[in-house]
Formats: sequence, C-alpha cells, structure tokens
Amino acid sequence: MINRLEIYSNINAGSGNEDKIVEQIKKDIKDKVKDIEINPIGNLIARLPGKTKNNVLLTAHMDEVSLMVRDIEENGLIKFSAVGGFIPKILPATQVIIGNKKIPGAIAIKTLHFSSAAELSSADEIRDMYIDIGASSKAEANGVQIGDYIYFTSKFFKQGSYLFGKAFDDRAGCCAITEAILSGPYETSIYASYNVSEEVGLRGGYVCAFDVENLLFNLNLEGTTCSDREIEKTYSPSTELGKGPAFTIMDNSSIANRKLLDFAIEVAKKNKIPYQFKRTVTGGTDSGAIALTQSGVASITLSVPVRYIHSPWSIIHEEDYKNYIKLAIAIVKEAHNFKS
Repeated sequence: MINRLEIYSNINAGSGNEDKIVEQIKKDIKDKVKDIEINPIGNLIARLPGKTKNNVLLTAHMDEVSLMVRDIEENGLIKFSAVGGFIPKILPATQVIIGNKKIPGAIAIKTLHFSSAAELSSADEIRDMYIDIGASSKAEANGVQIGDYIYFTSKFFKQGSYLFGKAFDDRAGCCAITEAILSGPYETSIYASYNVSEEVGLRGGYVCAFDVENLLFNLNLEGTTCSDREIEKTYSPSTELGKGPAFTIMDNSSIANRKLLDFAIEVAKKNKIPYQFKRTVTGGTDSGAIALTQSGVASITLSVPVRYIHSPWSIIHEEDYKNYIKLAIAIVKEAHNFKS
C-alpha cells in the first residue's frame, strides 16, 4: 500500500502530460478489471463488474501541479509559467528537471546582495523568476524547448508515521482507486475514472460520468489542505494530520449530497474508521463537475489531509492514508445499501 504511493508519487505527470502515470496504473489493474480504455480527453477508465448492473463511480485525478517553459532568453536563462496553482514564494532555490531529457536546473531570483529594500520586503512573482541550467547562451540551452514540462525532483520517503513526497494531491486518490479495484469484486459494479487536468479546471471531471449507466453515486477521492501547522491557534484548521480521512461538506465547486454523505459517515462508524471534516470551503474538486453531469449525480469527496499541498514537498500521516483507503473500500462494499 505504501509502496504503491511511493511509485505513484515519484512519477512526473502534469496536467496534459499524464502518460507515465497512465501506464503505471494500467499495469497495476489490467489483470483485475474487465476492460481499460482511454477516453478522448485522456481519462483512464476501468470497469470491474459486480453482482448487479448498478455502478459506483470512483474518481481521482492523475495530474499534479507543475511548471512549463514559456521562453528561453538569449543569456540561457529559462522563463516559465505555472501549470496549476502555486504560491510563488515557495519556488526559489528549488531543484527541477526540464523536458523529456530531464535537464537539471535551479529556480532562482535576484540574490540578496543585489536587491533593494523594497524588493526584499516583497515576494517575487513567477514572472520575475527563472531557471538556471548552467547555460550561458540560448544556443547552449538547446536541449530545452518552449512548452517543455518542468517537474520538482522530490523523491518519496517515510519518517516515523509521516510520508514525505510530491503529488499526494492526487496520487493518493489514484492509489485508493487501485487498491479498491484490487480488493474487489463487490455487490455493485465499479466504474473507475482516473481523470486528467483537474489542476487546470476539473477538465477530466466534466466528462467522466456521461457514459456511466445505472449510476448509484460518485465517490471522489482526493488530497486536501491541512493547515494544522500553518495558522494561529484561534483559527480552526482545514484538517489535521492523524485524525483520519476528511469528508468535504462544501467547497468552491460543490455542496456534498447530504444523503450520500450521511450514508458514508454511517459506514465509517460501522467499521470504526476515524474520519474528520474539511472545515474550510477553499478549492474545488472533480466532484463539483461530476455532480452536474446528466440530470445530476449524487457525489461526495473523501480526502487524505496533506500538509503543504501544491508544493515541492508535502506530508501525510501513514494512518490517515491507510484509513482513507480502508474507508473508500468500505463505502464501495456497502454501496448496494445506499438509497438516493
């Protein structure tokens, strides 16, 4: 279970560049599911028949936040844009690799000694940053092309009960679907959609449910914000590590289907699986897009809490991750009892 997260986390796959994680997932589930296909937008769709024709739609997104080359300057420095959401001030001094050739470089800004007082008191924007690959001219940077993806070089590791790495949003969700598939079959059938391009507008989510017949509900599996180390004590954190997976009641994209949410909470209680609620309404997930599919789909999001989400390094708690997968599987096992 942890080994799978390590493999998925270490794969580089930004929005629109998900091929490598697609190939890994196909390898992991191909002997278990009835069929696998890639739809026109790029979602990986797998079906696991159950005893009934009713379907549970499991969704997670494969893409991670990344960067992209937008220009190569005459002096050999690389200018870049964000693919997904970042706080720009976390980027300077980060090691990256560029393109298929994995050219190494470092994100840089003007150094302390050459910065004015005004510059030192304000955060640089991405447009002010550049990547230095050790090239002194545009000609020397000829291995880099405009449009190349840029990825962080962070590699997964475990320390105590904590798991460190990149792209837990949402490789953790992809792992949860894979583990659910490998633990089947179930009373209900599974229609699993590993979605593309969530980080740039829920694009895979908008189309993933249109072809699902006899759809009971959607369980969207995500990584969510965890602010237990980042805010003042007088504020309620979004989620907290070590307190279990988190249900989203409301965010910027949707309000959870209350019947489905109550059902999932009862499943958690029945199986003695700890859970918590996301206590902020920031962000959005594929669930918001899926809920608007056809004439409407009962949909909820279950997430693993992630410290320092959308950054080169994120942290999750091992028990949260295990209980997240355990709860996802338990909900699927009980799905035939859900009444909309």
